[in-house]
Amino acid sequence: MNKIKYIVLAAALLFCAVDLSAQSALAELNFYKKQGQSEDKKLLESLDRQLGAWLDKNYSLSGADDALVLKAGTEVRIKKYPAAFVTLLRHKYEFPNSGNAPQAAALFNTVIENMPKAERENLKKAYALKSVPKDSDDRMAEFLSSATRLGIKGSYEPLNTEYRSFFARFPVYGNKDKMELMLGDLERFNKNYQAAIMQYQKVYDIYPSTKYKAASLRMLGDIYAGELKDYNQAAYYYNGVIKNFPNSIEIATTYNHMAIMNDNQRDYSSAVENITKAAEAYLKTGQRAKAYEASLYKADLQNKKMKDYAGATDTLNKTAKIFAKDESKFINCKLLAAEIYSRKLKDDYSELKAYEEIIAKYPSSAQAAKALYEAGMINERLANYQKAKELYQKLIISRPADAYATKAQRRVNKIEKQLAATQTAPQTGEIKKPAEAETEEEDIEILEELK
Repeated sequence: MNKIKYIVLAAALLFCAVDLSAQSALAELNFYKKQGQSEDKKLLESLDRQLGAWLDKNYSLSGADDALVLKAGTEVRIKKYPAAFVTLLRHKYEFPNSGNAPQAAALFNTVIENMPKAERENLKKAYALKSVPKDSDDRMAEFLSSATRLGIKGSYEPLNTEYRSFFARFPVYGNKDKMELMLGDLERFNKNYQAAIMQYQKVYDIYPSTKYKAASLRMLGDIYAGELKDYNQAAYYYNGVIKNFPNSIEIATTYNHMAIMNDNQRDYSSAVENITKAAEAYLKTGQRAKAYEASLYKADLQNKKMKDYAGATDTLNKTAKIFAKDESKFINCKLLAAEIYSRKLKDDYSELKAYEEIIAKYPSSAQAAKALYEAGMINERLANYQKAKELYQKLIISRPADAYATKAQRRVNKIEKQLAATQTAPQTGEIKKPAEAETEEEDIEILEELK
């Protein structure tokens, strides 16, 4: 019986101690609120630090809502706008139903007005939360992820502090390995490359069951290849992904980044080989948009770096076939191939075929007018004047308001004059050249088009 009394007494004393501690913390916060009215910049800078320390200890108290808004307001007053944004974003995640929302929104508007114009839209989107996770640890993790991805100049110090607070507050968080990787990204963004390397290596070494082992190796390769230009070390990590994690989602990106590294080393053959593997891996894992971009990169390497024009057009035609149901991708590939046929290979027939495929597959597309006109021009070059005229007329009828229709009508007029002149001219066996242009300006334009 006495034992029970002691337990009850101990619990009561503990409750009183906690209650006194909370009262003391709230008294401290009230003191800070009064100090926040000061105009002294040094005092406000000190207040900002003190509020940060207070929040680290008292994040669970109801006063934490007020403390975050006070901290953001203090940072606005000392013109630490990136830090104020970080604080306000944390407040939005920490207290999604805060009664201080109007005051926080007013501070946010002031912050936005003082941030670079190029960043404002992204900041607004990040702040406009539609929903947040239920649990506080997931909310804070999402907050850090969002703020880190924004890459705001001047946000490194406040974010680094927030990461330290997160790890102290949630020491056994289920996705701590992911948070460690994100801290590595923050370090890398701020050019603290050795610190970033330490973070990525830390995930690989101390989280034996992490699903981010392949990602950590790939990120190590990225730093060595991209920022440090240590290509041997980068290759070591990239090959580690390929050898040890052949079925990882990171395989495609690893091959892609290896291709970029090869490109930077001017090893274009290896670049083409690796980007081919990347495209195949992206397709295999259903990442079709990335597979398309990888294929375009391959064609660009073949065209501009290797001068392998036949290889480039082959890549583009195969890519068009793979993405035949995607209008924009199919047409883009065919137009790029047509340009290489025209400028590099001087292959009128293959260029014509590319345009004909666009016309046949997507006759209502925005690019169909261009394809019809270019096909007509090629037929003119090949002296197929009647066919050229038919294509021009098809363009005029189907797209009368298009700029190409106006040009096509002018070409039809020239062809008709030419054909009429041919019929009345003596039969010498020679093919009569297109009729002369009526103006010097028109003459120059037609010569350019017929090249």
